Amino acid sequence: MSNFVINWWRSQQFKSALQRGDTRSAVKILQEIQKSGASFSWLEKLFRDKLQLEQNSQEHKRETANLRKQITEAKESKSHLLLNLDADFIKHIYEAFKLVEHDEYKLQATGIDESIFDDFEIRLVEYLQEEFSKIPEQQLVIKLEDALEDINNLKIGKDPDYRFSLTPHVYFMKYFLENVYCLYLAWFLIYQDGLLPAKLNILDIAAGPGTSAYGLALFFKVVTIFLIFLKCTYLTIL
Repeated sequence: MSNFVINWWRSQQFKSALQRGDTRSAVKILQEIQKSGASFSWLEKLFRDKLQLEQNSQEHKRETANLRKQITEAKESKSHLLLNLDADFIKHIYEAFKLVEHDEYKLQATGIDESIFDDFEIRLVEYLQEEFSKIPEQQLVIKLEDALEDINNLKIGKDPDYRFSLTPHVYFMKYFLENVYCLYLAWFLIYQDGLLPAKLNILDIAAGPGTSAYGLALFFKVVTIFLIFLKCTYLTIL
């Protein structure tokens, strides 16, 4: 019997197995087709891709379950070294930032904690204005254009050279605030999951150690203010 006829017969058997809902037989026939070196039909390719997606999904679930187990074990073994969670503070952050959890991987924020970030933004603007006032206007325009060209390397995946005196200042205007906001919420999510140590070293989270330090410092600031507020409220009630 020719290879053409054998391959045709296997494909017919494969279709029949799928129609019957016999996945096990379909998988076995698909493996035989692959071993023979014959080209897959569009239906066979579709079924192969479906099997691959299911396998990847199962592996992802196992990895996720394993990571969660490790995190739980780490939390239990180091619970005395972690910051204690405060339900009222977590509620305050959700309300201030208007956080909405669309699913396990998507968190939307449409608000901001004005009591913390208004003062932060004002001080940043005052600093930039003071720095720019030291430079003659014509030179300032040229320096800003050079720095802007340097900082725009970030858009193409390159680090700026920082060879211009105002590159850090342009970074402050274009990216710094957004990065601090994101890092602030990142530290909050770490805290919410019970993983933020009471004593820790600053980890460089993409935006750099300086920006990370700002985000973490502001987070600790609002934690402290909120806890003081709760304590004063409690004493007033007493």
